[in-house]
Amino acid sequence: MFHKITFSISEKKLKKKKILDFFENIVFEKKNKYWQVQIITSNYSRDLKFLNLIFRIKKHQCIEISKKNWVLSTFQKDRPVKTNFFTISQNQLKIISTKNFLKIPASTAFGTGKHFSTLLIIKNIEWLSKKKKLFSFLDLGTGTGILAFVLVKIYKKKIIATDIDIESEKCVNLNKRTNSINNVFFVKCRDFHTSYLNRKKFDLIVSNLLLSPLKKNIVNFCRYLKSGGFVIVSGILKSQVNDMISHYGKFNLKLVKYNYINDWVSIIFKKL
Repeated sequence: MFHKITFSISEKKLKKKKILDFFENIVFEKKNKYWQVQIITSNYSRDLKFLNLIFRIKKHQCIEISKKNWVLSTFQKDRPVKTNFFTISQNQLKIISTKNFLKIPASTAFGTGKHFSTLLIIKNIEWLSKKKKLFSFLDLGTGTGILAFVLVKIYKKKIIATDIDIESEKCVNLNKRTNSINNVFFVKCRDFHTSYLNRKKFDLIVSNLLLSPLKKNIVNFCRYLKSGGFVIVSGILKSQVNDMISHYGKFNLKLVKYNYINDWVSIIFKKL
């Protein structure tokens, strides 16, 4: 059984305590001068004690959620996500041309196109595809495989997709069959820690994670990018953009552009 813990926190405390470093399944929404935070946890008692110890939250709400019922409910309420190139849905839409259609059911891995961080990075991939011809690709932290599928549909090239989560591997393989996609190769590993990537260089790396792992992987982004290659990151907040641009700039990754929806941002960098 899972629980959703909801509470409010000031922006100052949010930045100071770096809550993103402690929880993975977390959603933010700005409410006046405060941030409303929602955390999905499988260990309610432990995580509530931790929140009270570290963040001293005075009030919170908690509801039980069933993972199975949540997935079914999301599926039933599905509204397709549309970009310039794609229509992405959790259901099979017969009226949609299969050429630019992706079916990505809600599952135990992240990435159906619904979250702003996913939508933003897809839009940036589409924008870059109109500017540059690219030939080699890596999707780091692939989740459901959605970004790898977007890449393979646009570029018609082999895509390497990595993730540490066993659920991700299951979802990617299922979604490959569902969408009749063969040219995506899944590698189970944490970050870049696999011999499979030895001596490989990429024109484009995409990664929809969070601030901390995106900063931690900067050296490897540089190592595995070709000269003039690009990295597109997502999963960061507006308040973190300057930090990201400054940090990546120290490693000769130049800002190309960024886009945002509400408080979520995706950024394109180029290796000089």
